[in-house]
Amino acid sequence: MLPERRGFGPIDQYWSRSEGGCRNTERGNMYILISLALILLHLLLLPIYLYLTWHHKYWRKRGLITARPLTLLGTYPGLLTRKSNLVQDVQQIYDKYKGKHRAVGVFVTRQPQILVLDPQLAHEVLVENFRCYNDSLTSSYIRHAKWDKYARLNPFWASGQSWRRLRTDAQAGLSGNRLKQAYNIWEQGGKMLADYMTHKVTQNNIIETRDLCFRYTVHVMADFIWGIDAGTLTRPTEQPNEVQQMASKWTSYAFFMITIFMASIVAPCIRLLLRFRFYPKETDEFFSNLTRESIEMRLKGGGDATRTDYLSHLLTLRDQKQATHDDLVGHALTVMLDGYDTTGTALLHALYYLAEYPAVQQKLRMEILSSLESNKSLDFERLCSLPYLEQVVYESLRLSSLIPQYTKVCTSPTTIQLNEFKSLDVEDGMTIMIPNYQFHHDKQYFLEPEVFKPERFDNGAYQELIRKGIFLPFSDGPRICMGLRLALLTLKSALVHILSDFQVVRGKERLIPHGDAGFGVVLQGDVNLEYRRFLR
Repeated sequence: MLPERRGFGPIDQYWSRSEGGCRNTERGNMYILISLALILLHLLLLPIYLYLTWHHKYWRKRGLITARPLTLLGTYPGLLTRKSNLVQDVQQIYDKYKGKHRAVGVFVTRQPQILVLDPQLAHEVLVENFRCYNDSLTSSYIRHAKWDKYARLNPFWASGQSWRRLRTDAQAGLSGNRLKQAYNIWEQGGKMLADYMTHKVTQNNIIETRDLCFRYTVHVMADFIWGIDAGTLTRPTEQPNEVQQMASKWTSYAFFMITIFMASIVAPCIRLLLRFRFYPKETDEFFSNLTRESIEMRLKGGGDATRTDYLSHLLTLRDQKQATHDDLVGHALTVMLDGYDTTGTALLHALYYLAEYPAVQQKLRMEILSSLESNKSLDFERLCSLPYLEQVVYESLRLSSLIPQYTKVCTSPTTIQLNEFKSLDVEDGMTIMIPNYQFHHDKQYFLEPEVFKPERFDNGAYQELIRKGIFLPFSDGPRICMGLRLALLTLKSALVHILSDFQVVRGKERLIPHGDAGFGVVLQGDVNLEYRRFLR
């Protein structure tokens, strides 16, 4: 007997077809819903895509080579993703196009920008054609920081005639002659630094050097700007130190917000909606009160009324130019921006490089010791004239490149000569980036660029490199760093006082500078170095 065949009768065939039809209908409906969802998603994303890529043919139309690849995030995706540092993003473009073109077109998110590849072009932008590039990128941000009254009074953020006026008033207090008259502040501060270190090494030869450098720079800045003892070297056991706390909070917030402003270029309106600012309200109040109290103390005779420092300059501005209290606070913070965080970080890197290269350190120590007077001090002129000390400082600034890019804004339509046959029209408002970190680390300009070799700056070689646009530790031209002399004095004085008493030795772990969350490549975290005191 054959087995019973089930499921092939007319009724069974009907139900089989019906079930299959229902499944096909359900599957078809699902496909329709998915298709509609995808269509809707595309319709929603299309405006965003068009908004982000609308300008991507900008440079091609103008005949400028455009850096590839371009994504929806622009040429520097790390600005938004934080997965790469701006220096690293720029490096990829620089390595691909340098030597072939003077400049390439890039995009900061959706905004077109010019990336300079030729140092001579950098010199043209910063110096020769400065009249067409008056403003910096930071000065273009300040219109979106309407509530930041002290940032608006700092020439670093200012533009146009406001920048010129603020710089003139602030820089008069940082002249070479005034710093010479105020030199005792650095001389005494250096001795306090050595005493502080002597106390520390009796407990443990290892000193966390980042904190050490910032203690020193906040001490000399507080003494020079406000005529006060911040207590970072004389009262180190008092925790926390309010002046250092506020200075660190203020500078770290300001530099962090620069990266936020750069990232928010994709939608500048959010700067106003979220009321972005560069300085925290808390530090505004603190430094305002500190400036007021310091002036009152000086006028009441609590300080030396004849003392030459930046506070005396602020009083001159108040009396002769009717500067307001806010003006004075703005100028004080201008000097603090130049002299505290970046100078402290520069000192940190210099000490680390000297620990890494003991032969260099010994050569510098011999120069210092042979120049010291019987009272173990150097006068201002002699400090400024030590050749190897200057070479060490400049080599450290080259290798660390703490400000890795300068970005200028075209303020008057001009042209860039791309080659002997072709020029590029640059429109008002266009930004142009100068990648000085890349110049400083290019083996075409510096043999063995990752090696700390101060001798490369022998016989004032840095001056010619600056003129060629290759070496730009303080930028160049009319908008060169206003605190250049201040920073060099602080760095040189600290190194003299440290190396005349201590040998700096690298710790067990070798540190490698790497990209931070913003736009620099620097030493991160604690930097523990050993300091061995010389017995005399």
